[in-house]
Amino acid sequence: MKQELKELYPITVKLVADHRDLAYEIFEKLHIHKGGFIGVCELNGCFLCENVGELYSSLGFCERLALVRESSKSENPILNAVRTDGTVVGSLPFSDSILPNMLISRGVNVYCYAEAKEFNGGMLAIAVSIYCDEY
Repeated sequence: MKQELKELYPITVKLVADHRDLAYEIFEKLHIHKGGFIGVCELNGCFLCENVGELYSSLGFCERLALVRESSKSENPILNAVRTDGTVVGSLPFSDSILPNMLISRGVNVYCYAEAKEFNGGMLAIAVSIYCDEY
């Protein structure tokens, strides 16, 4: 079973969109990155970034992205995936941001890795895996 999962990594944006449970299983069982695995999802708003073609070309496989809260009085503010140069590449969907927001509010470092990217018809899509420092 583990060998079959290894054959599916690296994942694709389509795998995350169509077979999310399988994508979770890949990361849970293979321990791809260090840290506590939280989830995998497709980022929202990637197509809104400036210079999407340039972002697509420069975004590296397994590039670590910081998760930064937007200033908000909400209990569950938007979490943006941000490159080391400060470029926002997208945001976590609401349902995928609940646990990371809770951990961040408790002082736990939460981040994500760019796992897959797709550029079709001018629309950029990025799938990420979400992790936190183990505590």
